Amino acid sequence: METIIITERKKSVITDSILLTLFGGVPLFFLVKWLILADEGKIFIIFLIIVTLFFPIVTLFGYIWDVKQSIILSEDRIKLCYGRNIVDIMHFEGAFSIPDEHKIPWSKVTGFHIDAYERQEPTEGGGYTTSTKFSLIVTLKNKEKGEADFEKFNPKYYAIRLGKFEEHPNTIAAICENYRKQIENTKQ
Repeated sequence: METIIITERKKSVITDSILLTLFGGVPLFFLVKWLILADEGKIFIIFLIIVTLFFPIVTLFGYIWDVKQSIILSEDRIKLCYGRNIVDIMHFEGAFSIPDEHKIPWSKVTGFHIDAYERQEPTEGGGYTTSTKFSLIVTLKNKEKGEADFEKFNPKYYAIRLGKFEEHPNTIAAICENYRKQIENTKQ
């Protein structure tokens, strides 16, 4: 069977270039022009130039630190590769490290499910906006343990967020489930 790789959608370079030009390039041009023409207050203008350069630097680091999430379905296992991006780092979710990827053999996988939860955030004017977050849940076979078994913690599932993937979450779950069934059929 061929390997299937499901990844996050790519960033829009065109949109980022336009925003970078509008919020970085245009103000920087006028601030440098102001610096050349101004007789006094050059320290304040230099400070404004540094502040104006902050947006392009954050955008550039967003591309450098961006590691895409992916789900890799191969004949011997499923691999969940967790990524990170500049937004995660700025919100201290991802820090500067990438979480370890999980390599799960097909013999341990029992199925795939979608976990959806809604999050409400207040808006101006007193209302709420509701956003739905999706995760792919990979359920695992659970060994029966006795009460006196002090074996290392054995997880019952692994999850990966599906917020920026190209396919719809239900489509991703269907692809994974069909691949698992094909693997089971070839082993029989």
